[in-house]
Amino acid sequence: MGRLCPGFAADCHRGRLGLAAPGGVSMAAGFHPYAWTLWLAASMAAVLLTRNPLYLFILLAALFFLYAALLRRAQRQPESMVGAQAWAWRRLVYLALILGGFSIIFNALTVHAGERALFALPDSWPVVGGPITWESIIYGFVTGLSFVSLILIFAIYNSVLGPQIILRMIPGFAYQAGMAVSIAISFAPQTLIAWGEIREAQRLRGRQGRGVRDLLPLFLSLLSHGLDRAIQLAESMEARGFGSRITPVSPHETWLIRGGAILGLLALLAGLFVRAYGSAARLGLGLLLLGGLLLAFSLWRSSRQVQRSRYRRWLWRPRDAVLMGGAGLLLAGVLLTAWLFPAALFYYPYPPYDLLPSFNPFLGLLFALPLLPALLM
Repeated sequence: MGRLCPGFAADCHRGRLGLAAPGGVSMAAGFHPYAWTLWLAASMAAVLLTRNPLYLFILLAALFFLYAALLRRAQRQPESMVGAQAWAWRRLVYLALILGGFSIIFNALTVHAGERALFALPDSWPVVGGPITWESIIYGFVTGLSFVSLILIFAIYNSVLGPQIILRMIPGFAYQAGMAVSIAISFAPQTLIAWGEIREAQRLRGRQGRGVRDLLPLFLSLLSHGLDRAIQLAESMEARGFGSRITPVSPHETWLIRGGAILGLLALLAGLFVRAYGSAARLGLGLLLLGGLLLAFSLWRSSRQVQRSRYRRWLWRPRDAVLMGGAGLLLAGVLLTAWLFPAALFYYPYPPYDLLPSFNPFLGLLFALPLLPALLM
């Protein structure tokens, strides 16, 4: 155990027992980070590749059940970091629900196409004047389902992992971008937590916000909190030597990395052009594969100059393999369906298409697979 994490034997022991482990992952409530990442990719592909409201509703119900399971576990284990992050994202989920409902109203008032009119607003009214149709309401509802599903997917993913684990998973060549991504991910929930703390402090002091003028001190406090947090983060990262262990490379290695990246991008561009405008499909696919290999080689060579140290290995358990299998099945099923049978995922309520969406029971079960982590917890 000392070989895996010297000086942190107690933390490793807690991780094996299923208690809160360092880095923000609760091994009792979470899975291996790579399993969660595949779950994220599969869930996003399921949302982005379909417009069928039935499949989206099944997916959204599964995501809400999983998020409710995380919140319930947070109530049982209030000291866990996963619980704190899940509660921090709760307000953003509520905001996503409000914006999803607003998308229905906005689409109904601005798009007047369709054959099934409910009522009509005066034509003299700008923008909103005209018939309000069932088709526009349904299309806005489908857009709201997609939006809420995406927000809920990112809320679940960031609740169970956290910015520390996400930063650790980012490859070495993208360490600077990874730092920016981790800060951006944690900014919104941390700001909402600070908003609640400042409001509570103001109420304890007898200050009640009654108008827009009273919001100015609140925003100033939030701005000061954000600046202090940014300064503390910069100082802590500098103290830990973040970005300072970069091995210098020779000019030959530098040209090799840059040349591989340029040739890879040119091959990708040529492959896309041939696939889009040419008749040689195999040539285009070959150029795409060549460009991807050259770009991957260049990124791999550039990541070798970044030295990283890890004091603890992540545990891989049987249920992680089950989650990987379920997420892989969802991702492969959605991609193959979108490639071979695109009509099965297509939906458009406006004429000349049918208002009622099609439904396949097998695809319905496939879109329920994001529920799998809640069943395995």
